[in-house]
Amino acid sequence: MIQIIAIAAGAFIATNLDNFALLVTFLVRYRHRTLIVACAYFTSIFLLGLTGYVIAAAASIAPVEYLGWLGLIPMTIGTAGVVRLVRGRTSGRVTREESVGGGKTTFLATLFSQLGNGGDTVITFGALFADSNRLSDTLIIFALTTMAIIFFVSARYAIRHPIIKKRIESHAHQITPFIMIIVGAYIVANTATDMLP
Repeated sequence: MIQIIAIAAGAFIATNLDNFALLVTFLVRYRHRTLIVACAYFTSIFLLGLTGYVIAAAASIAPVEYLGWLGLIPMTIGTAGVVRLVRGRTSGRVTREESVGGGKTTFLATLFSQLGNGGDTVITFGALFADSNRLSDTLIIFALTTMAIIFFVSARYAIRHPIIKKRIESHAHQITPFIMIIVGAYIVANTATDMLP
């Protein structure tokens, strides 16, 4: 049980460090609209998790022995990240929205920036959901929700301490590929053990 929570939390961290930097940016830009930013952020996490779950449900019609192959997706993303690190082609750049508007603009800008950077979250959590039972699904949802709350609280803290934000932005691209490889390896290995009598 603890293992699946740790893997899901690690998957969330690996796939959302760039979203964390975006969240910090939006909290700074829209500092008088924190509630709207929060609503948009948690809506995006819900939609990303739901999309991953739907993908997993669609994949569930495949025989269980093939589900482990889904673990190759986060492993491939992680390996590509390591290759970029070795070649020196990484950057801590985060796409930023330039305009500051009303409440609706704040919500949509935050929502779509999070969703736009959430493809890796959908793929990784889709693979985790596909390779798990109902209890594990519940634990994955618990970890996803808990980590989203921790990220939001941490982002609020980081806007008061810019040095933390800078360190996260500068090291996120170095840590993320390795976590993705570990998550993918877990999915592949766990499916192999599911096949044992």
